[in-house]
Amino acid sequence: MAKQAEGTRITAFDDNGKATRMRAERIEIELSGGRRLTLSFPPQAWGDLELEADTAAEDEVPVITLQSAACNVVTLRVDVHHDMQPVESIDLPVTLAPPMLNLEVQKVLDGADRLSAPKKHQIRRWAQAALLRDVEVTVRLVGEDEGRELNRGYRGKDYATNVLTFVYGGEGEGLPAIEGAPLMGDLVLCVPVVVREAAEQGKSLDAHFAHLVVHGMLHLQGFDHEVEADAEHMEAREREILRGLGYADPYA
Repeated sequence: MAKQAEGTRITAFDDNGKATRMRAERIEIELSGGRRLTLSFPPQAWGDLELEADTAAEDEVPVITLQSAACNVVTLRVDVHHDMQPVESIDLPVTLAPPMLNLEVQKVLDGADRLSAPKKHQIRRWAQAALLRDVEVTVRLVGEDEGRELNRGYRGKDYATNVLTFVYGGEGEGLPAIEGAPLMGDLVLCVPVVVREAAEQGKSLDAHFAHLVVHGMLHLQGFDHEVEADAEHMEAREREILRGLGYADPYA
């Protein structure tokens, strides 16, 4: 008798990192707004994965958008269109693609600092929420020594600060901007400073990291707070983004 296929092995993780293992041939994911994603696995050792979007309303057409988030990560988005009719052809109306994020995370940390650093998937979520255009960014998580050295070398201030933003190819960099090219830059987060600030301000560590990533991403894309009016505009945008991520007002 032929051995029955055992199915695909799935490991699901909750917010606390607890793993649950299962075997499945299909996963159905309920999204907000009546949207549903179905992921079907081939029962044999070969075959294609099938990803299908659906919606509860008959007059809505779900549209899947895929974009590269990094060399080994693809971001999936499901939009619902009300003015479209399901068709067999692939000639769908042209829509503006969402901005793309190409993210690299570097951790130059040891011991407790490394344990306190956020995970890459968290950083990607926070950075994506603040995205206004195509961006290639490296987020570098450092300790106190490197943070102080960078702040002293680039800003003339002899102490480590929470976040530094570096933009490449922009005004004043001596390099011409290339039309249609993604914005490139670095964010440097000094982990021990962020940990200390979160404790002093009575904030959760992930909320403070989220705020600083959003803050740095907005700086990267041209926001500033040197002038009071600009600061108010930037802070309002930060509040809006963080509220959408489920965090409280960072300036309250």
